[in-house]
Amino acid sequence: MEQIKTPTGEIIYKDNLQNGLTVFLLPKPGFLRTYAVLSTKYGSIDSSFKAFGKDVVNVPPGIAHFLEHKLFEEEEGNVFERFASFGASVNAFTSHTQTSYLFATIEDWQKALVQLIEFVNKPYLTEDNVEKEKGIIEQELRMYEDHPDQRLHTSVLENLYYQNPVRLDIGGTVESVNQITVDDLLLCYRNFYQPGNMALAIVGAIDPTEALQIIKDNYPEWEHYNGTIERVHPEEPAKVQNSWVEEKLQISRPRYLVGFKHDPIWQGEDLLRQQIIMGLVWRLITGRGSKYFTQLYDANLVDNSFGASFSGDMRFAYSMIGSDTDEPERLHGELTKIINGLKAEKLEPAQVERLKRQLYGRHIASYDSFEYVANRYITHHFDNAPYHLFLDMVQNISPSDLQDAIVNLLDWERSTVSILRPVSFSE
Repeated sequence: MEQIKTPTGEIIYKDNLQNGLTVFLLPKPGFLRTYAVLSTKYGSIDSSFKAFGKDVVNVPPGIAHFLEHKLFEEEEGNVFERFASFGASVNAFTSHTQTSYLFATIEDWQKALVQLIEFVNKPYLTEDNVEKEKGIIEQELRMYEDHPDQRLHTSVLENLYYQNPVRLDIGGTVESVNQITVDDLLLCYRNFYQPGNMALAIVGAIDPTEALQIIKDNYPEWEHYNGTIERVHPEEPAKVQNSWVEEKLQISRPRYLVGFKHDPIWQGEDLLRQQIIMGLVWRLITGRGSKYFTQLYDANLVDNSFGASFSGDMRFAYSMIGSDTDEPERLHGELTKIINGLKAEKLEPAQVERLKRQLYGRHIASYDSFEYVANRYITHHFDNAPYHLFLDMVQNISPSDLQDAIVNLLDWERSTVSILRPVSFSE
């Protein structure tokens, strides 16, 4: 196994199995808990692709999330009850770019690992259980329509993008979910769940040699397509669809969020570097020690919900910043002044160094989180980004890098403001 030394002095063991599966193992001596995640590089935006390297097919949006639900279905027994029987919890999640299945336990991690591998590699799909699931997911989608944070985030993406499927809810729509068939699910499973498109990470009270042997002994032989995955994505114009949108919802205070659309020009190491740069940019504005946060907080324009993020992939890239606020228009005006001021002024090297030291400390501390480490290594593996070089890359970031990002990426001509307002009693 390849050995990767972490900033904390620990060793991550990495191996690429003959079937194509990539494995990351981080033993944590002295800990009782173990966390594992098995992920496929397949998410909600992968709704158009060359099936088995041949013809282009288009499947209904939401199918990756639907498939995540269905892999917990078994002909006999119950996945959740089986894990609970030996003290483990099991769950899963789907994002725009990947689907992950996970467990956490303080005992019998070997047994939990075998069960994780088994149920992910043993889909049980019938016409009846697929039809039944449609009603369950429809209820879930309708529930999220009333969730303020989810609604605001979706609204920004819907108005930033015209064609890119990142604009769609990860779960799809009620209409798209009802179009999903057993054949659609099997097609996607056989194309995207091949071991060469997956990775498994385990962090905790494990012996890496034992864990690797369990994986090799129990990972079944893949009998379906095993080749290059070709994803197809529509052309996306540079401009945004709408620059300002407002909705009303059953909430107590207005919520404000602005999104910036970026060109997805980064891959691999460049993508990781850009994630670091934008993380520093947003901390410059929203960090609790930032003068800008203090300024906005003292003016009662933001509260502790104030935050920002950057999301990047080789197929999309965007940033968002927002807060709960009683005066969304005024907050937008002040944020505009702050960002425009940062574009015009030169950042102080000492200021940037403080931000870098804070990021350095947070990165070291992140290795205490089993979940964070496991999921980060898998995500950056899928992005072909060298996560183990994170701190080296932080050291090489300069004030001009942040300045360039602020000037070139925070473009008001490519932005969308979304505001949620409370429904009044008279409505």
